[in-house]
Amino acid sequence: MENQAITQRPNERDIQKRFNSRNAISSNILIVIGVFMVSLTLTMHTTDSNILSLVLMVCGGSMAIYGMIRILSHASRTVYAPTGSTIKEYHLYYSPEHFDTLQHIIDANGVPECIPVSQADNTTVRLDILMSEDKKFARLQLLKYENYIFHPATDMFFYSTPEAGRIHELITNHRKE
Repeated sequence: MENQAITQRPNERDIQKRFNSRNAISSNILIVIGVFMVSLTLTMHTTDSNILSLVLMVCGGSMAIYGMIRILSHASRTVYAPTGSTIKEYHLYYSPEHFDTLQHIIDANGVPECIPVSQADNTTVRLDILMSEDKKFARLQLLKYENYIFHPATDMFFYSTPEAGRIHELITNHRKE
């Protein structure tokens, strides 16, 4: 079977980091509500509402801190530019004794219809897949863990619409197992 993958890198403009405005808006709302709750406790008379002011202070402070963490950790998202679809990352792990089989399947076929070996939990052989949510783009690479780091064992393969759909089926079939 002929290798149907695009082995060269796609146009650099096709894979972009974009500002996640939805996350920024919701995080800012959390921060504003949290700051408002904390400021409310400062204006309350503490003679008869000590518990209420403590609850408002803890909840407000927690909301504000959580909002700040969300802004810092989810400020951008990776997008496949031609479709505007968000790219998600998947890691499939396999037993080390199946490494040669996996390497041969990926190098020979490019788009594996199915992988005849079963998945394992957190081993030294990892298949990394980047998949757009609309299933029109995929990137696949086999890695092997050596000297405390995962090293590429195959080239990076990029796929477009029909092949990317088959990669998505591969991911969903492995989740069922």
